[in-house]
Amino acid sequence: MTNLSTEHSPRVRDDVVRQHVPCNLCGSHDRQPYCPENGLGLVQCNHCGFVYVSPRPDAKELYALYGETYFHNNESGVVGYTDYIKDEPNIRRTAQRRLTHLEQYVSPGKLLDVGCATGFFLDEARKRGWSAEGLDVSSFGVQYAQEHFGLTTYHGSLTDLDFESASYDLVTMWDVIEHVPDPTTYVRRAAELVRSGGFISLATPDIDSLPARLAGRRWVGFKLSEEHVYYFSVKTLTKMLNEAGFEVVNVRHIGKYVPLSLFRDRLGFYFPWLAKALEVGEKALGLSEWALYINPYDIVQITAWKR
Repeated sequence: MTNLSTEHSPRVRDDVVRQHVPCNLCGSHDRQPYCPENGLGLVQCNHCGFVYVSPRPDAKELYALYGETYFHNNESGVVGYTDYIKDEPNIRRTAQRRLTHLEQYVSPGKLLDVGCATGFFLDEARKRGWSAEGLDVSSFGVQYAQEHFGLTTYHGSLTDLDFESASYDLVTMWDVIEHVPDPTTYVRRAAELVRSGGFISLATPDIDSLPARLAGRRWVGFKLSEEHVYYFSVKTLTKMLNEAGFEVVNVRHIGKYVPLSLFRDRLGFYFPWLAKALEVGEKALGLSEWALYINPYDIVQITAWKR
C-alpha cells in the first residue's frame, strides 16, 4: 500500500484504473444510476436496493487515502479531517458516550476496534476496564496509538490479519464499513471473531435518513472522492448483519462532539448564508473551538449480538 505523503493532496488520483463491481450485498450485476447529478458514480442495486460506487478503484488505491494527510489536511470537506489529533478531546467525549450505551448490553471484556485510527476510542475503553485492541489500514494511525498510548494495534485490514476465532466480546466499527472494498466479508469476519452471545456495533451514514433524502446530492454523507464507496440504510445493514449470523438489538441515530467551527463548515453545505453569519459571530466571540454535541440524525448506529 502506498500512503499519501504530507506533500500531496489527499484526493484519489485521477489516473487510477476503475472497474465495475457487483452488489456486495446480494451479488447482482443489475443496477441503475443513483443520484447521478452529484457526479460520484453511485449506483443502486435493482435487486436489493444497496447503494454503492461503481466503477471504482481497487482495494490498494482505496486504502492509499489513509496516510498522514487523511488526518490533517485543508480539504476535509472532500476527504478526511482538518486536524484529527487536535480534536482528541471531542473524540474522547464521543467515545465515552458510545461506550456508556454499549455497556448496557455487554460488560467490559475483550474488544476489537476495527478502524481504530489513532487509538482515542481504544484508550477510553481501556480506562473503563476493557481489554482493548485495534487495527487500521493507516500505518500513521496504528503507530500513533502505539507510541502515545502503548495500545495493542495492528496495521492492515480485518480480512488480511490473523486473530483467534470467537475470542472477542465486542467488535466495533465506527465510520468504517462505508470505506472498505468488501463490507460483507468484514461483517462475516467479525462474526467469526466474536464469541457466541457477543456483540458487534457499527456506525455509518444512513442514506435513507430524512436529512439525506431532503438534502439530495448536497448531503454531506456524499464525499466528493472515493472515501465512501458504500451507502447503507438500516434495511441493508440489518440484512448484512443477519446473513452473517447476528441479530440486531438496537438501532439509533447518533452524533458526536464537534468544534463549532466544524459544525458551521458542514452547515455551509446546506445553508451558506447561515454558515457565514455564524462565522462572523464565532470570530467576534472567540467561540470557534467551543465544542457541542451535534446529532444530525443521518448517522445510524446498529448494535447486534451473535446468535
